[in-house]
Amino acid sequence: MDNNSVKENIARIRKASGISQTEMAERLGMSRTAYRNLEKGDTRLISETMEKIAAVLDRTPEELVLGYEPSAKDSRRVADIRNEYVSMQKDIEMKHQEEIAALKTQISLLTDHVASLKEAVRTKEEMISMLKRKSSKTD
Repeated sequence: MDNNSVKENIARIRKASGISQTEMAERLGMSRTAYRNLEKGDTRLISETMEKIAAVLDRTPEELVLGYEPSAKDSRRVADIRNEYVSMQKDIEMKHQEEIAALKTQISLLTDHVASLKEAVRTKEEMISMLKRKSSKTD
């Protein structure tokens, strides 16, 4: 189902429920402009917002997407697909967290390495300074 059908379903059900865009926006905790942009398709509709809209309209998210109340069999299929995507999202989030942890470890190691290099430079500068003083005394 494309985004146009979803936005048309939402607008149709909202109007049939006698809810204005302003009231809908208030119930969703957003500005009227933000809601209007969702309904017009100017703003992407994410699942969390879809669930809030469905709750306000006393419908299921599936009904908003499909344009009709799905049968129990369809609902199971939709639920299976949703569960699959939730699982995939969790996997992606976990991989991102692992990558972030690895990058933090790498940053820590590089920070320690930079500190040791700075210490080596400081030590070498002290040695050069001592050698220059020693050289100037012997001249």
